[in-house]
Amino acid sequence: MASNPSPLRRSPTQSRAAATLTAIREAALRILKNEGHARLTTNRIAEVAGISIGSLYQYYADKHAIAADICNELLTSELDEIRRLDRQAIALAKASLDATLGFFVDEQVARHRRLYLQLQDFYLEIHWKYDFEAYSRRKYPNKPTTAEWLPSALEAHRDALRVQDFGLAAQMVASTLEGTIHATLDRNPELILSQAFVDELHAMLVRYLKKMPGEAGPDTGK
Repeated sequence: MASNPSPLRRSPTQSRAAATLTAIREAALRILKNEGHARLTTNRIAEVAGISIGSLYQYYADKHAIAADICNELLTSELDEIRRLDRQAIALAKASLDATLGFFVDEQVARHRRLYLQLQDFYLEIHWKYDFEAYSRRKYPNKPTTAEWLPSALEAHRDALRVQDFGLAAQMVASTLEGTIHATLDRNPELILSQAFVDELHAMLVRYLKKMPGEAGPDTGK
């Protein structure tokens, strides 16, 4: 998924500039809540924020850049939890692959739920363009991606798995989860608010990875 290194044209260097950015983001959220995303234009955002359109364009190229920055701000509080969550997922993987996958699915869906509930229909317009993993990786360069830590977790449970190429399987899990969530946001967004959706995603990944009773593993030659 493509994403810009930063939605900002320039970074704020003074408290006044930071206050302007805050006003722009808050104005956009108020418009989305009170007027709907059809009214979300840069001119309307500048008007509600009480600034000139020129001031807005000093920092943002368009409303999509503002939305991406709002997404970053809404999820910033989660960044401090990322390394803890990564450690928790890796620790779970040693004991239970099912629990690891359940935890991973819960976290991924919850993030999209939060942005959808905050940005409403506008998130449905931009969700393919926003890449939280890329943003968090810039904040924490040493943070392992799912495709980096999941293969070793699969290796620990190889006797219970039907897959043999753990690197490929990790890529399949990450891409399937991401693609399913985004496709659901396109076609039936309310579904991501359902626990049944989370449960079925979890079950789908488990069934892909694990052998069914009586099924031979790929290394047995049976």
